[in-house]
This record gives sequence, structure tokens and C-alpha cells, in this order.
Amino acid sequence: ETIEAHINKTLGYDSDAEKRIAILGVPDEAKGEALVMLSSVEMDNDSIKALRQKLLDSGVAALWIPKKIVKVEEIPSLASGKLDIKGCEELAKV
Repeated sequence: ETIEAHINKTLGYDSDAEKRIAILGVPDEAKGEALVMLSSVEMDNDSIKALRQKLLDSGVAALWIPKKIVKVEEIPSLASGKLDIKGCEELAKV
């Protein structure tokens, strides 16, 4: 199961429905790459902490839990409906 699918399940989202989150790797000077989660759903600090704890409790390694969450209006997608990776990368750089 991908980390994106695991987070969708933890948050109670249907992963086949409208895309609410996207996970991607971005360059990180210290570690080489860091995971960033784009979210079209508002999450406060308590919600983020609770999500991280639920993921850890369910056996997800800390390495796979995104360290940064970026709020976006919508998750970029191509006309085909697939994830627009370049668009996501641009948003994740913020």
C-alpha cells in the first residue's frame, strides 16, 4: 500500500474519489529527498499531529510520513485526470 493510499484511508477518504492529497519527494539538502504532502483540505496543527500519530501507530515508518504539509486550493491534475506531477512539484516548493 502506498503512503498516499494509507493516508487517504487514515483520513477516511475514498482514494478513487476527488484527489484531496498528493505525496511527492522534493530535494532536501540534509537528507537528499524529503516527502511533502499537498492537501486541498484544511488541517490544523492538532489534526496534523493526530494524523502522524495514527500513521505511526498503524506501523508506518517515520521515514514515510511527510514532514511538510502544504495547503493548496486543489491538487493539480492533467486533462486525462492523472496527477500533474510538475504542477505538484511547483506547489511543493513553496
